[in-house]
Amino acid sequence: MKLNLAELGNGAEFEKAGVELPTFDVAAMQEEGKANPRWIHLGPGNIFRIFPARVAHDLLADGQHWPVTAVVPMNPEELDAQLGKHDLMTLGVTLNPDGTRDLKVIAGISEGLAWQRPADFARLAQIVTNPDVTLMTMTITEKGYGIHDSHGELSEQVQADIAANPRGFHANTMANIAGLLVRRYDAGGAPINVISFDNFSHNGDKLRDSVLTIMRGWAAAGSINDAVLAWVTDDTKVAFPITVIDKITPRPNESVADALKVLGFTDMGVEMLGRTPVAGFVNAEPTEYLIIEDKLVGEVPDFSKYGVNVTSRQVCDDFENMKVTTCLNPLHTALATVGVVLRLPTIDAEMRDPALKALVERLGWKEGLPVVVDPGIVSPEDFLREVLEVRFPNRFLPDDPARIAMDTSQKVGIRFGQTIKKYIDQGRDLSELRAIALVIANWMRYLLAVDDDGAPFEPASDPLLTELQAHLDGVVLGQSVDAHAALEPILSNPAIFGVNLYDTPIAERVEALFTQLVAGPGAVRSTLDKEMLS
Repeated sequence: MKLNLAELGNGAEFEKAGVELPTFDVAAMQEEGKANPRWIHLGPGNIFRIFPARVAHDLLADGQHWPVTAVVPMNPEELDAQLGKHDLMTLGVTLNPDGTRDLKVIAGISEGLAWQRPADFARLAQIVTNPDVTLMTMTITEKGYGIHDSHGELSEQVQADIAANPRGFHANTMANIAGLLVRRYDAGGAPINVISFDNFSHNGDKLRDSVLTIMRGWAAAGSINDAVLAWVTDDTKVAFPITVIDKITPRPNESVADALKVLGFTDMGVEMLGRTPVAGFVNAEPTEYLIIEDKLVGEVPDFSKYGVNVTSRQVCDDFENMKVTTCLNPLHTALATVGVVLRLPTIDAEMRDPALKALVERLGWKEGLPVVVDPGIVSPEDFLREVLEVRFPNRFLPDDPARIAMDTSQKVGIRFGQTIKKYIDQGRDLSELRAIALVIANWMRYLLAVDDDGAPFEPASDPLLTELQAHLDGVVLGQSVDAHAALEPILSNPAIFGVNLYDTPIAERVEALFTQLVAGPGAVRSTLDKEMLS
């Protein structure tokens, strides 16, 4: 049994395996989707394939024509490995807390492109000019929106893209999106929604700012005229809503692949694409939220019928702040780097560690909740309780701490800096942020790339990894350390944390904790136990 168009007709075998199949003709949908595209998505990774693509699938099943043109911005091999060999379909595997699994063939994609391939980029440039295309969504991770270096200056890459032809292919992702919008304007400027589904605060605002910065650079250089800027800044023509997406979607796991093989699948193995495991299936938890600000333009689907909340900016903002800055993402990051250092295999294993469980409980209940606003969709207390008691401890959701440790430098300013700022604004006692200080100190310890036994490991990718590790050069596990000299360049950088931590008591606390954490093998374990359990 394989996942491809030819074998979809073998319904008896899929049914025997308990797999839900599409109720529509997938091949016909894909042909129609190529002829009449409606929805572009950049970065068809795991969370997209099992959530927004499933929304598109359900729309199609209801006879509504919203197929997705999926575009891979980085490695073209990703398109071939994950989607191409399965005729653009995905096997969604929902891992329930009771150990059961729900299997569904998700067929929301009509065309797959990799914009690093010139012919594919030309095709995308053609599609974006179609006035019926009203959605350009993306899941490209936080770093995909970056146009500045760590000092707040435009990166050399972006400067080169601003100096180039706006209508050409660009090295920077934001420059390419800006260029596609220029082409959209050239073709008549039909309304379009440019929507980030990435997991960080005010994603739509960041997306808009990055795109406009590049466009203003082109306007200043005379490469585009002011009418293009007027169009893209008119929110009745081009919308950049903020959104929040929430669904824990680990990398494809070998245990799931093995179970699918037992069911009869012969093409659901996990293969490595560099350091990234890829597969024709996506494993994820059942819980999911997608909140979109109600500023959409043109014709769009009735998302509310498909489990998506389209609501006011205030509600979206409150939900985003609850999730991203307090009740989920900070807890994930807290477990990520320390889990790698302690060689703990999964997030659920960390939740069975008393000190780590106490760390995230304090982080959520004691330090985060006091500055959370109830979004109304779900109460913060209920949301946090589900995270700590159901979602993170799910033994059947094999989530690797190293996955979450990726790009930590791009996350800490939102996941912890926002809480710090709220404490400052509200006049709260910053010395209460004991868990946040310990998480930051643990991250500094992680950057040494040596585990708690003294063995080296390879840190997850991070755009600032080399720069940050350079500041820690000379820090050796078990030897005396000048923590202030090593950490001051990092902790004082508001581009990383959102504030200069030396304007708070947190920096001094981080330095003291870091000194303990590098005292020798076992120091991470003993420090955690002392700080959280005594």
